[in-house]
Amino acid sequence: MNSRKTVYLAVVLFVVWCVTCALWYLFSVKGLTTDPASFNGLANSIAIVEIILMTLGAFLIGFLAAYYLQEEPLQKWRNAFFGEEHVKKEAQFKVKALQQDNHALASEKNYLELHYKSELAQRGQQLQQTSAELESRRREVEEAKALQANLKYELEELKPRAEELGAEVSHLRFKVKQLEFENQSKSELRVPREDEINDLTQIQGIGPAISRKLYAMGIYSFKQISQFDDKMIDQVGKALKYFPKRILRDDWVGQARQLNSR
Repeated sequence: MNSRKTVYLAVVLFVVWCVTCALWYLFSVKGLTTDPASFNGLANSIAIVEIILMTLGAFLIGFLAAYYLQEEPLQKWRNAFFGEEHVKKEAQFKVKALQQDNHALASEKNYLELHYKSELAQRGQQLQQTSAELESRRREVEEAKALQANLKYELEELKPRAEELGAEVSHLRFKVKQLEFENQSKSELRVPREDEINDLTQIQGIGPAISRKLYAMGIYSFKQISQFDDKMIDQVGKALKYFPKRILRDDWVGQARQLNSR
């Protein structure tokens, strides 16, 4: 600030000095006078032109001197001005870039919020659907368990009846087999010749009572017993109220074959 005041004072003094020198040159050197009788227009014009040229020269010299003296401060001012402008522009550019980034972030935030809201709603809908399906499956399982319990209860109630029916069926089957055998025996029954009748009590396991039952069934020879198959053994055993294993255990068939071959 003090350097500027010094410059301004020097400029003012220089102007005053130039004006003083011009007046001195006009009135002393050129002899310019205010008397109309001695007024010389050409000489006065030349003098004025000379004064103007000298003033311009002095002004140019002063301007160059002032410019030289102020070159360093001006350079500093230019550097500071353009530096500030550069910093200002850079700051404005950064602010603009930050604003763009903020706008992009805000747009991305809005997009992500919408995306997450949509995905959350979809997940919620899927969860509700899954929950409904699980509830439906749970009810089905409960109904199946209830049905199973009812069936089990009914089965427990029907089991004694089923056993009774099974026993009755087995008894009826036995009766049917017995009747079939008796019918078959009656259809095949004939009066045997005396030489065809054997003493069946010779077979171990056949007593007089069993022998009479066998005779009544049409079985009166060793040959007939030797030809027993599994079915016939089962039928005869049931008719005699003996288990078929008794006939197999005592080997009636083998004994009859040996006795028949004699």
